[in-house]
Amino acid sequence: MTAGRSFAAALVLLTASAAWAQPKADPAPSVFDTFPVPPPSKTLLFYVQRNKNANTIVYEANLDAAGRLMAKNPVHVQWIRHTEGGKRGNLNAIESNIAYGVRYVGTTGERADMRFVASDRFPFNVSVGTDGQAEARMMIDGHYARLDHIRVQADESSWWPKVAYVDIIGTDLVTHAPVTERYIP
Repeated sequence: MTAGRSFAAALVLLTASAAWAQPKADPAPSVFDTFPVPPPSKTLLFYVQRNKNANTIVYEANLDAAGRLMAKNPVHVQWIRHTEGGKRGNLNAIESNIAYGVRYVGTTGERADMRFVASDRFPFNVSVGTDGQAEARMMIDGHYARLDHIRVQADESSWWPKVAYVDIIGTDLVTHAPVTERYIP
């Protein structure tokens, strides 16, 4: 091989390996990236966003005057209607009993065990830390994690909307790494 060919071969290999080493492009933007996020608070557990609009369902801990979870109703669920200037409001009966509501299962020590009314597949528990911060914890993709938020992608191309998938997003309690699980009903 001549010096010219060796140089050309090395240049081709160098260029090819540099192309492989390029960082991957960011994933396509999501409609969720444009939605407002609820402000953090001591009672905010997590929130749910839907691709339909920017309105957000927030799940907050009901605390007594001493900062402990209320015994009978430890979680309050309500809308933040960003499309109406950020007005807060309760869920209607269908939303509360079929779609976005939660049900209290019981208490274990200082922890309230909860279920989503839409599915028993993802049980979670709610507790309040020594710092007064309430949080929801659950298994997400095999990791015990703090639940941060949920994104619901619906297909509204027919007369009755259908859930295409649900992304459950949290933070691993041991490694503090983000974890996500996609549920396809």
